[in-house]
Amino acid sequence: MGLSLSDKKELESLLKFHSLNINQMITFSKNLIPSQGNIEDFAYGFIVGTIIGNYSEKFFQRHNRAPDNDELMDIYFTMSLRSAKIRKTIINELKY
Repeated sequence: MGLSLSDKKELESLLKFHSLNINQMITFSKNLIPSQGNIEDFAYGFIVGTIIGNYSEKFFQRHNRAPDNDELMDIYFTMSLRSAKIRKTIINELKY
């Protein structure tokens, strides 16, 4: 069955919020990055993980359960549609 319309709107809202605050999250990532690896990959993982984590918590609070397999597929599909834009934004922010 997948996500309901209100759940999809909630996920889109989180994506929009975090895309507006990506510079703050990159700055925070720079403070956390381990000595190995690169900041682009670390920031991307941090931002995507934060979005999925925030959404999962909101979903649990609303439904008193974790997302089922169909709902998880919707979440990851939606994230996959935005992942290239998130990565490009990170790269552009790090250039300046």
